[in-house]
Amino acid sequence: MQVRWLLLIALLGALLFTPPTWLPEPVRLRLAQWFGAGAYQTLPASVRSTGLDAEIPCPEDLLGWRDAHNIEGVDIRAARTCVADNPYVIAAVVRGTNNVSKATLIASGLTPDAVEKGRDLDGDGDPDEIHIRLEVVELNGGSAELANPVTQFSIAPGIQPGLWVFAPKTFGMATENFESPRARSILRLPSPVIRVEQGDRILITLENSHYMPHTLHFHGVDHPYLDADGEGNDGVPITSEIPVMPGTARTYNLTPRQSGTMFYHCHVQPHVHIMMGLQGLFVVEENRPDNWLQTLNIGAGQVRVPSRAVRESFDREYDLHYLDIDKELNEIVQRYNDPRLIIEQMHRRYDVTEARSDYFTLNGTSFPYTFRESLVIVKPDERIKLEDDNVRAGLDYAANVLGL
Repeated sequence: MQVRWLLLIALLGALLFTPPTWLPEPVRLRLAQWFGAGAYQTLPASVRSTGLDAEIPCPEDLLGWRDAHNIEGVDIRAARTCVADNPYVIAAVVRGTNNVSKATLIASGLTPDAVEKGRDLDGDGDPDEIHIRLEVVELNGGSAELANPVTQFSIAPGIQPGLWVFAPKTFGMATENFESPRARSILRLPSPVIRVEQGDRILITLENSHYMPHTLHFHGVDHPYLDADGEGNDGVPITSEIPVMPGTARTYNLTPRQSGTMFYHCHVQPHVHIMMGLQGLFVVEENRPDNWLQTLNIGAGQVRVPSRAVRESFDREYDLHYLDIDKELNEIVQRYNDPRLIIEQMHRRYDVTEARSDYFTLNGTSFPYTFRESLVIVKPDERIKLEDDNVRAGLDYAANVLGL
């Protein structure tokens, strides 16, 4: 009996931790969904013998995320890069997490209220009431129990600076599976691109799940200084409102009238919080009928469901988000677990006038990872639209839209 159990355990281990290419594809996909796409990929024999870790330059797309999809009636274009976003997330943010099936919602990892889409107010065939809920997530933070960072996100091989990012409201684990410390794909740098339509009624709720106070401030997006109840609606602490404290939430109201590429960020100690990663593109699209937008673009990069206005003039669209990182600032969250010490080091000891750029990221990664997901791949005579945002040394601005 003991021998049978040992054989069964050995078989299960072989299935989980070696690449069972002889298994039917549906079984391989199910294993990837349960245990993570890399849970049963082994290293090449030449590397295994040395005991060193190695990375696959272009990871196998076991779940078919790079392919073109039609999910919930949403036509999602194929991705031409090695690493692609979860197509179920794209379908859910296009239709609204309150309008998709439970299967799609579960596959996306989003909560039912992450991106709610409501009434068609002007009768043009698309929703005009959008409610987005964001959280604050720490990546590569320190742990009192582990020597290595937790909820790991690498910007390059072996490079894991501490980061804070806005993220859509999710459910379940923060890591890709119960054995891996790596962050799930939806929790990453940069903060998601928010894409809305002219004239839509936008509600954005910040549910502050972090240990620090935060706000949302919108650059270039016309919005009232106060909301209908006379409360602060501009995201600037002290002058317009009290910061959103840990464990609380605040909803911001916007009805953008001008199209273009804008910018949003946290305005609490902005010289620190912005450079920790609490920043993102805010794109206002031109109004068109039956215009179902990709409300969130996780990881920036290719917009796989471009708007009608973009399709009228361009073959493809890409979001490009640049950020530089100062190790002295970003590694503070890895040295301390006490928020009081982190606040003291960041807000009193850190001198932004002496900041230096140690790393540069494009859409959350640096070389060589930029080859995996940030390439802009074109054909001769194609017209490509680039939504471009650049933040350096704590100075933020709304970047121009480039049509090439």
